[in-house]
Amino acid sequence: MKIHNITDSYKLSNSYSVILCDLWGVVHNGKEIFEKSKVFLERVKEDGKKIVLISNAPRPNSMVEDQLTNKLGLNKNLYDFIVTSGDITANFLNHKSFGKTYYHLGPMKDKDLLSNIEINQAEELFQADFVLCTGIDDDELETVNDYKHILNDMKKLKLPMVCANPDKIVYRGEKKIDCAGALAFNYEKMGGIVKYFGKPYNEIYEYILNRLNINNENILKKDLLAIGDSFSTDILGANNFNIDVLFIRSGIHKNEIVLNNEIEKIAKNYLPNLPIKLLTSEYL
Repeated sequence: MKIHNITDSYKLSNSYSVILCDLWGVVHNGKEIFEKSKVFLERVKEDGKKIVLISNAPRPNSMVEDQLTNKLGLNKNLYDFIVTSGDITANFLNHKSFGKTYYHLGPMKDKDLLSNIEINQAEELFQADFVLCTGIDDDELETVNDYKHILNDMKKLKLPMVCANPDKIVYRGEKKIDCAGALAFNYEKMGGIVKYFGKPYNEIYEYILNRLNINNENILKKDLLAIGDSFSTDILGANNFNIDVLFIRSGIHKNEIVLNNEIEKIAKNYLPNLPIKLLTSEYL
């Protein structure tokens, strides 16, 4: 593996016409927008490039935009559109036959996603064809260990799980929070079947590329630069889709990275076969 430390992310962006930028850990930490990231987005937009914000949020893009704008204060002019794992999940469930009835495992704050899903919601597990997992009810107080009983019940009923957020953890400020991906990972370890939507799976990248080309703009994979902070989602997803990617070291793996030369060891731990080349930067 060859690691290339990028000292100027903006200069790197000059070789691409579209930036696919992760949100949590790259643009914000759940509490505030990173100033360096805002400046980067401003400069890239001034150059007339397209910016797509791509998130593993199990919510519709409109809700993520509302949080970015009204809670965190990010100017809407700094990006073209947002795509979430929630968008891709709803799109799949509405157009593919995964089951006619689902049970929702997740907090009420994700109810906006459910309003976009056109199949029936069950009140009890035994009434469902599958479980839609969007996260933990109270992620400030609960962890995946609090969900052993319901996962066991799902396994007994042989219910597959659809996971609308492959992320296992995020940092809200400095606090580590368990996500839907952690529940799904535990369910898989128990022998349960899980279908994931979002990064690192190709559906979200294919959706974005198709949307970029809706007006026959002829945007190709070589025109895309992905930016993210997670080896298991952002870096793996970009490599799976065969597009270039910039890894942000100050994000989710910041506590694992003590010295710059440890990145190779950490990357190989998460991605034993990928990537051959890794572009890295401390901040966006």
